[in-house]
Amino acid sequence: MKSFHADITRYAFSSPPSESNGYTKINTAMLLAFINRLLGATRGIDNELNIEVSKLKATLERSASDDEIITHIKQVERQVMLQPNVLSDTLKIADNAVSQAATSLINLLQHDPALTAELQLVLAEPKATAVVALQAKVQSLFCIYHNAIKNLQASSSDNGHNLSATAIAHKKICDDLQRLINELDFAGGFGSNLKKIRQRLLQGVESHELVDICLQIINNVIEGAREERLASKTFLHAIVEELNNIAYKFDNSLVDSNNINQKQMSLLENLKERIDILDLDISTCDNLAETKQHVQQGLEIISSSIQQQEQLLQDKIRLEAQIKAVQQQLEELKKETLLHTQRLEAQQHKLYLDSLTQVYNRTALDERFKLEFKRWQRYQTNTTIAMIDIDHFKNINDTFGHIAGDKALKIVARALQKSIKGADFIARFGGEEFVLLLTDLAPNEIQAVLDKLRNTIKSIPFRFKGKQISITISIGATQFTADDNETMEPFERADQALYEAKSSGRDKVIIRI
Repeated sequence: MKSFHADITRYAFSSPPSESNGYTKINTAMLLAFINRLLGATRGIDNELNIEVSKLKATLERSASDDEIITHIKQVERQVMLQPNVLSDTLKIADNAVSQAATSLINLLQHDPALTAELQLVLAEPKATAVVALQAKVQSLFCIYHNAIKNLQASSSDNGHNLSATAIAHKKICDDLQRLINELDFAGGFGSNLKKIRQRLLQGVESHELVDICLQIINNVIEGAREERLASKTFLHAIVEELNNIAYKFDNSLVDSNNINQKQMSLLENLKERIDILDLDISTCDNLAETKQHVQQGLEIISSSIQQQEQLLQDKIRLEAQIKAVQQQLEELKKETLLHTQRLEAQQHKLYLDSLTQVYNRTALDERFKLEFKRWQRYQTNTTIAMIDIDHFKNINDTFGHIAGDKALKIVARALQKSIKGADFIARFGGEEFVLLLTDLAPNEIQAVLDKLRNTIKSIPFRFKGKQISITISIGATQFTADDNETMEPFERADQALYEAKSSGRDKVIIRI
């Protein structure tokens, strides 16, 4: 770290003579360009670090004093050195969440030594490389695991009176697990493992299998987080090393440039002095032979000066080649950081997409719903919430298989997406349910718009393996009202309207405002 501070300080504050101002401008411009790329590459890793680097960038851009720039460099260095503490705090939070979940789970599993031992093995796994972005998911996963245990116990003690409640709980757990997997985005083997687990859930599992599935998901989440954390650390270390290397090379270039300029100035001063002496000698000399000798000496001095000047020119050409090589190195580093930034942005975008239908997922819906509710509170906009459920979807899965069910979900999602306006929003809520947020619809316009949407889905010519499959949807809709004090109230009202549409025959639109 001291090397990083010393190198970047020397790089920023080298003071060549006025003739080398071109090199100083190149240094400042390229350092600013590199800081821009560094800000992009480290986005989302540490906000405090990004803030301090942004302050340093702003200070350089307005050509602040050396003391002010050094102060900001030290602030950046301090944030970098705090990284181990940030990670340590994050790990403490994750460990507390794991401990709380473990206490509940061990109490439930006290009569099952095998599962208790398996849970102890999972808890013994090192958590040193967990990332804070996945902390909430791991914590929720333990809650699902808790529900799976309760469901398993309920199944074993069921006397026939609670079969319906147990089946509903089992379906909810499976749906929650599928939604969780959809929101995770891991490359390589961990991503493939999670997709296989999701396919297994789609095909249907018994209650006693949920415990093992939860453990597999936990393990893949932990290992995937560890791998991505390691990849990010490796990339950041490589950036710091490259920056140190570039700063060192530029520092040497500035020293060489300064030396060349000093030699040129010394050469010119020496040449001028010798010419003045030669002029004096010639003007005071009366002998022709002596005059020729002075002229000859003068020509030799000029010839020597020309040779030295040519050597300095070669040195300058070599220096320019070195600077060009460093510029090329910076360009390559820019490309690497750009690719890394694009990958991070793509991963961030995938976190809000449902992997099957490629529309927004539940997480994106929660954020957008809160935003629309705040907008309504401020501007009283006409925002319509429509919950959509594919009728008899279970029959499609049972009759034609889950591949047909997945295809039906994709077709419905695509048709819904094409039927809404650009400012509207669609998300897969879970299973065969979708949610639409429609903007600028008057209450008397809702029925016609949603009926048109329902008929569009109904008219889709869906065939699977040569067989015609009819797809219809039921819709429950509402709008924000003055009595709504929180986001759940309109959502629950739309859900109740959807229930009425399905219980009254399906393929209907019910509106409750």
